[in-house]
Amino acid sequence: MMIRRSFTLDSHRDAALLAWLDAQANSSETVRAALRAYYEESRVTLADVYRAVQAVEQRLADGVTLGTPAPQPTEDPDLADALDNLGL
Repeated sequence: MMIRRSFTLDSHRDAALLAWLDAQANSSETVRAALRAYYEESRVTLADVYRAVQAVEQRLADGVTLGTPAPQPTEDPDLADALDNLGL
């Protein structure tokens, strides 16, 4: 069973989409394919999250850090002398 849906496009804002649709042999199939691709691409599953967590765990096990290490403080001899001379 085919179900009809309708939507509108703006002739100025959507001009590129309109030209692209006009160039298609079957615009209905083209729109369905584009909607399916967008739908599939935008879904995040629990399996996707689990794989990402496993990848992070593996990187940590390999010794890879997730952030940049904090710079080690260096002592400024002039500042140290000035502090020493404060007499506190």
